[in-house]
Amino acid sequence: MIGSAPSGAFSLTLLLRLLAFSTIAQLLGWAQCASLEDWRSRSIYQIVTDRFNPGLNSASGTFIEGGPKPGCTQGNGTYCGGTWRGILEKLDYIQGMNFDAIWISPIVENLPQRTDDGEAYAGYWPQNLYGINTNFGEAEDLHALIDELHARGMYFMMDVVPNHMAWNGPRSEIDYSIFNPFNDEKYYHPYCPMDYSGQNLTALEVCWLGSKYTPLADLKTEDPTVQQMFGEWISEMVGNWSVDGLRIDAGANVEPDFFTGFVKSAGVFATAEVYLDDDSVASAWEATIGSILNYPLRWKLLDAFGTANDIGSLVDMMASEKKTMKDTTALATFSENHDVARFANSTQDLGRAANVNAFVLMHDGIPVIYYGQEQHFTGGTNPYTEREPIWSTKNGFDVFAPLYQQISTLNTLRRHVIATNDKYTTTQNDVIYHDDNVMVMRKGSDGSAVITVLSNYGSDEASSHDVKLDNTGYSSTSLTDVLACTKYDVDDSGSVTVTITNGWPLVMFETKQLKQSALCGNSGDKFGTKVPTTTTAALYTTTMAGTATEIAVTAIMPMVSTTATATDAASAANDYTSSAIRFGAPASVSPWGAVAGASNRLLFGLRMYRMSMKPKSKYQAQEQELESR
Repeated sequence: MIGSAPSGAFSLTLLLRLLAFSTIAQLLGWAQCASLEDWRSRSIYQIVTDRFNPGLNSASGTFIEGGPKPGCTQGNGTYCGGTWRGILEKLDYIQGMNFDAIWISPIVENLPQRTDDGEAYAGYWPQNLYGINTNFGEAEDLHALIDELHARGMYFMMDVVPNHMAWNGPRSEIDYSIFNPFNDEKYYHPYCPMDYSGQNLTALEVCWLGSKYTPLADLKTEDPTVQQMFGEWISEMVGNWSVDGLRIDAGANVEPDFFTGFVKSAGVFATAEVYLDDDSVASAWEATIGSILNYPLRWKLLDAFGTANDIGSLVDMMASEKKTMKDTTALATFSENHDVARFANSTQDLGRAANVNAFVLMHDGIPVIYYGQEQHFTGGTNPYTEREPIWSTKNGFDVFAPLYQQISTLNTLRRHVIATNDKYTTTQNDVIYHDDNVMVMRKGSDGSAVITVLSNYGSDEASSHDVKLDNTGYSSTSLTDVLACTKYDVDDSGSVTVTITNGWPLVMFETKQLKQSALCGNSGDKFGTKVPTTTTAALYTTTMAGTATEIAVTAIMPMVSTTATATDAASAANDYTSSAIRFGAPASVSPWGAVAGASNRLLFGLRMYRMSMKPKSKYQAQEQELESR
């Protein structure tokens, strides 16, 4: 936050030189028709648009018109005021965790009224597939968000709802003519009550979701005309909004065969919600879509690290999916989302949550982290209404939160390993050890694998546990746990003994291969005192076009690498430059807010995140001078 100019702030001289040598042009543009192969290396941050960030008016520094909504609470099921512009403003926060893709709520026009079940703030009550939900902003706001994502080399995942259309009131009074494009009753199945047990697949596919207050008319997705209309629509949506991937809602409520043509028409990677616990049944949707959200594994994951302490069931499911699924490395791995209770709702133990996060990020597939998971949100027992507005919580967008820092570190490691081993994402994860309290995973080829040590001891048990590991795939070398920057020596037989402390996970990679990762020192060999994330800010006053102008300069440098001295830390930081430098004049996208008291405002920010650090070119190194104030 701006308001003072602490020592160590970057000088205006440096700022102007950075302007001249900005690396924005080096950022990746939109990769059209992003495929599974493109998505394998990605890490997704899921956002409930209405509950993420309302957005600021760039001129006044106040919230934009319409948000946040007065009296909104997480449990009342109404709009709270989050917007697409608000997401755009917080992309730095998201990139600080090294995510390179976001999945947001459905964008189409929803049921407008307040119903007895609440409002359509989540986006899953569509009425007009060719309109947009203006509660989240205008079309230009969404385009601005997507353009900015692509300018940063990030992917945009659009959520779509092909199962139903929504009505406010008794189902006997539905006026089908208001729906677009499915504006006739002939496009819908006759009403039948949903069997939520999941045992009757026919009922899942043809019966209606919703309630007596808000019935969700079930579309005849097996009908060729409906399929053609959906194909035309999704093709247009992908083109109009520069979509990189799809998340498909209520996939289990649509017959698997529908998705063969639907995904082909989309022309991009897709994954789907298949809310089933039986992997052998869920695999039918994976076969036609190419990917599904891994619900069967998710429930076992919570059993393993929640209060059930059942690691064996998780290990069994991992083995089962290698047989039932076409490709476990294509699945979307998650522990939380908007349809299930948060992990912290069952246990608030931070150590257990850290183990869950480590599993999600280091297991097979494309990891998905739900907004607020990094802040250890607890949510409520009813996930459909109790979705916290992140800006209204006690900690808000806290980049110092332990789980925020953990996720950032593990995403950094994952990207580094992928960059050094092109087979990492397609190599299946193996369990090399497990007992009632501990499981150890190895992912990657021998000599370049990530070793992840997980436990359900929890941080409430302030103790340490030694675990002897064999079959690591390494020999006569050292491994570094990137979360604690602790080094362990592997003997010539491939064995190593590690220590679990306070229930925290260990995620290890060969020390010498951490070079240029910005983890645990320049070469992965710095151990000792943590270098905390630092934020500096400075205000400069000048005159531009005869008008007094304040220039605010900020630098946010998350540095969780360890170094022996502060001098070493400064040296390590100066060895890198960023490919995510953001400039604005005036700042239309500002995570810091406007500077008060100036007629004109220019706000410049320098981010140096591990996700984007690259060795400087010789020319840049000669030009850049760090000048302390």
